[in-house]
Amino acid sequence: MRDNDHINVTLVLKNGNHVDLRIPIYITAATLVNQLRSIFHLEENEGMKQIKVSSKGLILAENQLLYHYPVTDGDIIEII
Repeated sequence: MRDNDHINVTLVLKNGNHVDLRIPIYITAATLVNQLRSIFHLEENEGMKQIKVSSKGLILAENQLLYHYPVTDGDIIEII
């Protein structure tokens, strides 16, 4: 993969911890949420699997690819 196929973001967990991650941009919000929940052993809540880009006031729904939105290096994301 090319170097620009990934971005560096900070994930804010529900307990307030911050985790720096390098994630692919060609991924849906739902797939990213599922992978993060698996890696960090997070509770799975009912409902949609969305990503909030706190630093930009943006919410990505399950089927939206990060690539199509202005999610870039340094952004702060949360699972909602």
